[in-house]
Amino acid sequence: MNAEPQLYDFRSPSRFSREQLRALQMATETFARQMATILSTTLRIVAHANLEDVVQTTYDEYIGRVPNPSLLAILNFAPLEGDGVFQLPMDLVMSVIDRLLGGPGTSKQPSRALSEIESGLIRSLVKQMVWELRYAFESLGGVKGEVQSMESDPQFLQLAPPSDAMIVAEFEIKLGDQTARSTLCIPVETIAPVLDSVHAKPEIELSGAKAEAAESLKERMHEVPVEVRVAFAPIALPSRDILDLEVGDVLPLHHPTNQPLTLEADGIPVATAVPGSHGKRLACQIVTS
Repeated sequence: MNAEPQLYDFRSPSRFSREQLRALQMATETFARQMATILSTTLRIVAHANLEDVVQTTYDEYIGRVPNPSLLAILNFAPLEGDGVFQLPMDLVMSVIDRLLGGPGTSKQPSRALSEIESGLIRSLVKQMVWELRYAFESLGGVKGEVQSMESDPQFLQLAPPSDAMIVAEFEIKLGDQTARSTLCIPVETIAPVLDSVHAKPEIELSGAKAEAAESLKERMHEVPVEVRVAFAPIALPSRDILDLEVGDVLPLHHPTNQPLTLEADGIPVATAVPGSHGKRLACQIVTS
């Protein structure tokens, strides 16, 4: 089965290897679990936080997707360069504040900027959650995020040029019967030095009986028969022509005589070849591989 094609944005090429992205995913998954623990213990209610995705995007694209209003905690990562954003949806924030004040914390909450008293109540909780970034990234060298300030309108944030690359982790938070989405945005220039220590695992060198078994397996694999075909360029026909095909019909292939044929192994193109003969047998000669 062929792998599904993946979209690639040439305007924002990825700067991380597969191993680095996996390490980043594991760190943000840890952050999500710690975030759920803090919400559960603080509010005395069952809370869940799951990592949905980790993507690379530009700062302008990220700000354009952030709901307005939202709770936007501006983060400083000193001594690392760049500032980040931890975003929480305003309906979830209002529900948390309602519970902190002894209310039921229903999902029907006002969507507006926070008052000074409400900001003071939620700031302490947000600082606790952001502090968990240190624990989540500890194995990678540490990311010490601290809350500098909080805003509600994403258009007021001018933390980076619009085209700057950002890593955005998206979370799904469940608080009782309420479900909301939160994001953590960190500049690539901030996270790149942390991930520099992550490299592909070195190839394990086998010895003794294991090495002999591996070599024997490799030799046997070379003897496995694989179906190989030489094919002309495919043609397209409407379904009505296919249904009307009869014995003796001739189909033009439109394959130029100077164009090599495609050599396929188990349906996968591996080389090109030109047709010919070898003694009394039909054969082909490999021209590119």
